[in-house]
Amino acid sequence: MKANRQNKIARLLQKELGEIFLLQTKAMKGLLISVSLVHVSPDMSYARIYLSVFSFGQERRNSKEY
Repeated sequence: MKANRQNKIARLLQKELGEIFLLQTKAMKGLLISVSLVHVSPDMSYARIYLSVFSFGQERRNSKEY
């Protein structure tokens, strides 16, 4: 039962964080951030979140500042 709840929380975190990053990076042309994977601890005290960051176009040099 715990693993099922962990998975639900992980999926919810991935979805919500993905939406937040999508909205926040719209203003930054040439940058895309996506949440690739979320692991939640069994006691749900922490989550490990894996991000994929893609920069393209002329903004590639400046994307490291974000």
